[in-house]
Amino acid sequence: MPAVENVRAGLITAVCIPFALFHVYTGVFGVFPVAVQTGVHLAFVMALILMVRPSPPPFPGVAGRALALAYDLLVAACAAGAMSYRLINLDYLESGRFEFVTPLTGLETLLGVALCFAVLDLCRRETGWALVLIILVVLLYPAIPNLPGLLAHRGYDLGTQMDAQFMTLAGIFSVPLSASAEFIVLFIIFGAFLERSGLGKVIMDLTLGLVGRTRGGPAKVAVIGSAVHGTISGSAPANVLSVGVMTIPLMKRLGYPAHTAGAIEAAASTGGVIMPPIMGSVAFVMAQFMGVPYGLVALYALIPALLYFFGIFLTVHWSAMRYNVGAVPEDELPDWRASLRSHGHLLIPVGILVYMLANGYSAQYSATLATLSVIVVSWLRPKTGMRLTDIAAALEAGAKGALLVGIATAAAGMIVGVFELTGVALKVVQVSSSAVQSLFVGLIVTMLITIVLGMGVPPSVSYIVQVAVTIPMLQGFLKAGGTPADTALVVTHFFVMYYAALAVLTPPDALASVAAAGIARSPFLKTSLHATRVAFVAFIVPFMFVYRPALLTLGTWDEIALAVFFAALGIVALSAALEGQAFRRLSWIERILAFATGCLLVFPNWMADTVGLGLFAALAVGQWSAFKAEYVRRPAAKSVS
Repeated sequence: MPAVENVRAGLITAVCIPFALFHVYTGVFGVFPVAVQTGVHLAFVMALILMVRPSPPPFPGVAGRALALAYDLLVAACAAGAMSYRLINLDYLESGRFEFVTPLTGLETLLGVALCFAVLDLCRRETGWALVLIILVVLLYPAIPNLPGLLAHRGYDLGTQMDAQFMTLAGIFSVPLSASAEFIVLFIIFGAFLERSGLGKVIMDLTLGLVGRTRGGPAKVAVIGSAVHGTISGSAPANVLSVGVMTIPLMKRLGYPAHTAGAIEAAASTGGVIMPPIMGSVAFVMAQFMGVPYGLVALYALIPALLYFFGIFLTVHWSAMRYNVGAVPEDELPDWRASLRSHGHLLIPVGILVYMLANGYSAQYSATLATLSVIVVSWLRPKTGMRLTDIAAALEAGAKGALLVGIATAAAGMIVGVFELTGVALKVVQVSSSAVQSLFVGLIVTMLITIVLGMGVPPSVSYIVQVAVTIPMLQGFLKAGGTPADTALVVTHFFVMYYAALAVLTPPDALASVAAAGIARSPFLKTSLHATRVAFVAFIVPFMFVYRPALLTLGTWDEIALAVFFAALGIVALSAALEGQAFRRLSWIERILAFATGCLLVFPNWMADTVGLGLFAALAVGQWSAFKAEYVRRPAAKSVS
């Protein structure tokens, strides 16, 4: 039915463009009051998801299509009725009633239930069942009184629950959705404009020119290209689909097995979520919960992100040496100098964004001005100039890109609402702090919880769930050990955020690995497990910055330099131990010593540092001596053309 599809596509465009322009307007002139900003944002998100992801017919034929349409109309009516009531009665909601005191009418309770149903159904369409099932379990909790132990509460009726979720800013319309409505969508639109301008091609050309001629070139292109591209997209699956379509086939042609090629790209692309300046949606949510400017969050994230990519880069380098994998064929390398001359000006908006954030401008204004600069900068060269159709396409792509985060943060807000209503988070923290007596054990438990909760959901959602649970527990351990409160705040939030990002890499619901396995045509589970192995060194980085907070730039310049030095040496040792390769193959004894060296350099203890440095020096001298004696004249690496 081409005619129907054309009409639907036209309607989607007609809604996407005003949605994006609304946020561009608020980025320039300031956001509306929270209730208005989040309300308009969520209304657009829900309307677009209904159009972009209509329900499939339950069975073939006219009757099946009619039933699917009727269901979508029911969801639309639930969403429209609830959102209209909130927007029409804003004055009453903000100043005419007392939260949790003024009882809800029957209509208000019904509308609250209707909105919760609509949000959960649309969240299912965007993210799958994992997050929805978690939220449903959490929503049942306030309705069951007299539970044992720390879960005990007096019980809450449906009206009280809907007061939290629908009538106040404690549930659906709380901090997560506010971050999406005020910050996240603007950076997604900025990324869409950069993509449409052609910057992605420039990044790939420059990356290929930089490392394509080196040993294992395509794998290194995947690492560096994903790091740079991650500053634009902030999404692991998007990185894979943008960079991996080029790097994965190249890696396969040069001798990498299909699952290895997919795994390297998935591991590299996952780092885009933690790579400043954009960092996906989680950075903006963090800024809200931590109470610090977004630019400061990006600064804190810089060194850990670079360490992440440094670890993966070394892993693929050792792997290329071990299997004697060569470079990209010369005739397939682009002329990066010509690309830089013809398209290098497209990098200017990224510089504008970084400059504005560094100089204290708000994240909204910085992202909006940088977005507008993409259009102006593109006109500097006739061949790159964005036409009206390009601008419209970028606005539409940005609006569509914001749907998953918008509905996921609204759904995650329900969890926040339950925590605030029942106060269970405080009790869990108190019990956890008494049950877990060691910071190291607490870190291990938090890591495992974060990875499990992050399966199949955006990193921001996994992070939000733990803001009220594991993060306060870790802060208590650090403060008890003498860590200043402000340092403990930053360290613990980043520890959880880091593993929330890595959860998209680990099976069974590894979104980055799913995308990479599809391109590589390799088994998903095998690809995902190998991706976890490739990124194993990166899993150690959060422990490094917990024990060495200077890695988050929390310290003097000499403290930061010393922390980076020890962390880099630790990553070199751990990556070599993992691959069994450095200048030459490592024996099992050398691998064990290298792993021990890396572990020793994690902890800021003078004895551990001294022993670790001594072991590292001994291993390096032994490796280099053997390499000079045995491998200087080894055959040239193979290169498949």
